[in-house]
Amino acid sequence: MWINEYRGAVTVLWTRRTRAAVKVAAILSAVLFGFSAFGSSESIQIRFESSEKIADRGHGFTEVSGLSLALDGGFWAVSDNTAMLFQLDEAGHVQPRSSLDAETDLEGVALDVGGGRILAVREDTNEVLAFSNAGHLTRHSLLSMSGASGLAPHFSANDTKDGLEGISVDPETGIVYVLKERHPRLLIAISPDLAQVRQVIALTGSAGFASDKAEDDHLDVSGLAWDAGRRGLWITSDTGKALFFFDIDRMQAQGWVLVDEARGHPRRVSNAEGVALSSDGQTIFIVTDDGKDSRLLTYRID
Repeated sequence: MWINEYRGAVTVLWTRRTRAAVKVAAILSAVLFGFSAFGSSESIQIRFESSEKIADRGHGFTEVSGLSLALDGGFWAVSDNTAMLFQLDEAGHVQPRSSLDAETDLEGVALDVGGGRILAVREDTNEVLAFSNAGHLTRHSLLSMSGASGLAPHFSANDTKDGLEGISVDPETGIVYVLKERHPRLLIAISPDLAQVRQVIALTGSAGFASDKAEDDHLDVSGLAWDAGRRGLWITSDTGKALFFFDIDRMQAQGWVLVDEARGHPRRVSNAEGVALSSDGQTIFIVTDDGKDSRLLTYRID
């Protein structure tokens, strides 16, 4: 474990091997000191840049739950109480003429350029929804896919709160990644045709998924973005008030406490629900689900 100099309310970086390490993380985060991930070959630094309010009651954009880059600039986003795929400009403002009709209870969204479609996950039915450029919708039930039989015990028809969350696409392979929120936390890789579960990865504490703000059984995963340059996935945690980077080759995560500096003093970010990565891989965008105070946060990767 290496202690780094605090730089302008930069987030706190941690992983955990033991409960004692989490207690140390809690103490250090209280004074906003940072420390690098155990076993990491490099220490990625995250620097806060901006925080903008994005809630739009007039268009029903108040329960923000997913984020993705849009092909022509700006973002795609979903609000789980409104049956829309929202297109946002670079500042996070809703563009109603470009938004698309969809369904409620969507918890993640991803642009699939190679597939010519927008993908979304629906938590209450554990489906992947695919919207074509022509607006045609197809449904793909996770538990009905080939290779999904081992997943069935982890999903309950009576539990609609710990199902599918974020979604992202590796544009080189076409592999689609989705998250199961918790109980247990899972990263699930699906074939490009959305017909087969290729891999299931448990996002455990020993793999680096730990936070000073949530015990292991309460820690969730909420948003997902593929990083081609670093070969891994950026993952947000609502209850952990944190951001993780999961190295897909090493199967190990680094984590950062999320801090918003825009209101005169650093404060922990609550309800981080969606994440997107800029096309050059140097900027992280995160949306929060804070009702009328929902925000678009921007961080620079150093």
